[in-house]
Amino acid sequence: MQFRILGPLEVMSGDRALSLGGFKQRAVLGLLLLRPNQVVATSELLGALWPDESRPMTARKIVQNAVSGLRTTLSVHHTRDEPQGAGAPELITRAPGYVLRVDPARLDMTRFDDKATAGRAKLAAGEPAAAAELLREALAEWRGPALSDLMEQGLDWPEVAGLRQLRLDAMEYRFEAELACGRHHTVLGELNSLAEAEPLRERLSGQLMLALYRCGRQAEALDVFSRVRRALVEEHGLEPSRDLQALQRRILHHDRELTSPVEEVPASVRLLHGTSATGPSSTGRPAVAAPPAPPLLTVAGQRPERAAAEAPAVARPPHPAAPHPAPAHPAPAQARGGPVLGRRRDVCVLLVRIRARTGGGAAVPEQLDVPLNEAAASLAEIVEAHGGTIVGSLGYLTAALFGLRDDWAAAPLEAVRAAFALRDAVGGLPGLGIEAVVTMGRALVREDSAGAVSVVGTLLDTAQHLLSDVPPGKVHVGPEVAACTEGWVRYRKVARGPDAAAKVREACALHPREVPVRGGEAHAREHELAIVSSHLDHSRHHHAPYLVTVLGDQDQSRSRFLTEFQHRVGRLPDEARVLRPAAPEQGGYGPLGLTDALLDAWAASSGARRDAPVDELLTELVRGAAGTGPTGDRLLRSLLVSAPPFHAARPRAVMDVWKELLVLCARQLPLVLCLDGLHLADEAVLDWVEELVATVEDAPLLVVAGARPQLLGRRPLWGVGGGRTSMLSLAPLPEAPAAAPLRVAAAGHRRPAVHQRVAEVPRQTRGQGWGPGPGDEPHVERRIAR
Repeated sequence: MQFRILGPLEVMSGDRALSLGGFKQRAVLGLLLLRPNQVVATSELLGALWPDESRPMTARKIVQNAVSGLRTTLSVHHTRDEPQGAGAPELITRAPGYVLRVDPARLDMTRFDDKATAGRAKLAAGEPAAAAELLREALAEWRGPALSDLMEQGLDWPEVAGLRQLRLDAMEYRFEAELACGRHHTVLGELNSLAEAEPLRERLSGQLMLALYRCGRQAEALDVFSRVRRALVEEHGLEPSRDLQALQRRILHHDRELTSPVEEVPASVRLLHGTSATGPSSTGRPAVAAPPAPPLLTVAGQRPERAAAEAPAVARPPHPAAPHPAPAHPAPAQARGGPVLGRRRDVCVLLVRIRARTGGGAAVPEQLDVPLNEAAASLAEIVEAHGGTIVGSLGYLTAALFGLRDDWAAAPLEAVRAAFALRDAVGGLPGLGIEAVVTMGRALVREDSAGAVSVVGTLLDTAQHLLSDVPPGKVHVGPEVAACTEGWVRYRKVARGPDAAAKVREACALHPREVPVRGGEAHAREHELAIVSSHLDHSRHHHAPYLVTVLGDQDQSRSRFLTEFQHRVGRLPDEARVLRPAAPEQGGYGPLGLTDALLDAWAASSGARRDAPVDELLTELVRGAAGTGPTGDRLLRSLLVSAPPFHAARPRAVMDVWKELLVLCARQLPLVLCLDGLHLADEAVLDWVEELVATVEDAPLLVVAGARPQLLGRRPLWGVGGGRTSMLSLAPLPEAPAAAPLRVAAAGHRRPAVHQRVAEVPRQTRGQGWGPGPGDEPHVERRIAR
């Protein structure tokens, strides 16, 4: 009789699987097999089968009946099917519970462990071929995730998680053995898939880097390092280990020790061809065994001695072709061990480069010492005067953060004003010029015990990338900063190629009117902000959706109100998440326009690459919200269609999928969905918003809908009934500047091929109900262009 738990639970008698009864009976057997020949207390069985709050009064009796049924099943089939003298499994009662006595050789978990241990020993002894064979045999015991049939029913046992880690460890040892034998082509596909599923396992990523390098794909190997570094920094604020950094440097330097060894031929094959494993062949030529490759990453995290000798104290950046600015965060050792506190939050980054002028006005280096000192002093004073904090400097580069203080909504404008002041101050110094860029987003902000502030995240990489294209004397800003400050700053588009032409703006000047004092409008709206915050608390407490409609005639004032509320929620990122899709530039929200804006908002809030393909973004969103099970597969299939015109022809289905995704996200972490400009939205979108609140249950989801009062002219019963809605009117403030509503930048010029494919959208769906209307056409084009 064979017992299998490395996959769905099975008990085999001969070549026949036994019927093990109902779910509770199988679960009891599964837990006993996880601890073979050990006493499992009844209290542990009860805790493993039921949560404390939902445990029935008859739970102990149910366990007793399950044990009795298992005893009968095992006894009857052993007597009938097993040969005489074979060791019978016994399920006996022993205080304080039960013990299942079973021959370890009959349990797949034990066989896996024995073979994996032998394989690791062979690898340590310098026999990678034998190690790979043993580890392959060990992994062949697995038929899927451990006890997958029980885990699918909602059970979650730490022993199963431990088995999963042991399986991953064995796979890493096997990959190391195969690479040492020169079989990088054989394992590359497996390494790719597993490294994508386990992005934080550095040893696995290092093995993938080595395999790619040996296959002649050096650039992809370096991309793997960049991906791992980004995941570690974004999620944990850590740099990659010294082992992985050393491997990256060795790939950059084309280290000869990374080249592939000649694949070893097993002894049995050599003998068939007349070659001794240790002696000369029949032809007289000696048999030369290929030396094993140096270990890539050791289990204890110690890198090879040669790499340790070569590694400098500070690792080289992962993109040598476009070096990063000086990191405004501690070195890896300090980040791992120093007394540093940090949390993710919304911030605004001002990155400044002060450089010597070229051409006729250039000065010799000695003449720049005094102006450079004056520029550094002016920079510190100006940043501080506008509420910023300098977090790092190296050479001509300086990074400053805005938004660390109480007035979050004013941070983008203050950063732009500081950039203008710096341009004027430094531009008047002899021999010096200045370029600056302002971006905003989420980053990990840390403060050490001495009060020094640092920032970690891709936000600095984005700023550095933008700064590389800023002409001398200019200030460029990201699209979010431009949207938040367009009421006070005059902007113009920057030609940066078709993909980014509509995103980056050049800040030209402040509008010729009084710039508002920081915090003035937020203070005047304190009462209204408190009301909306109370509705978020209500939604979070009752685990139910709620709709707040914010009415106001002044689009810019309403947008600033939503921005302030967004920043206030963002101060506590572990308590709620904000999605704020922006209204399109032309027309109002159509169904596809809203889904595009939702995807952009999700990418911005999660730190995903905004230039990534739509399919990649959707996959990341769906897997994060719904996982890799049947629900996630269904939602992903509904969104990943082969051609955008087909997508455009069925927007109702797409909107329904988005509703389900938002609900799943809200169940993970309370969600705030801010939708502005709904007075311009299609009827289909307004229906969807109302359905989102009226039909969803058991999800802390707050929908904040911004609109002009004209919305009530179109929908007199908007937000009436149901007990989950309220309405808030924003009275005009005298100092509020009239400006255009917050909008998303256009996608750039249209291409003829795009026009042709848009025309292919079934005409009967255009402008009717859920079909794409005129306002949706740019969004259909965007999907086709991608």
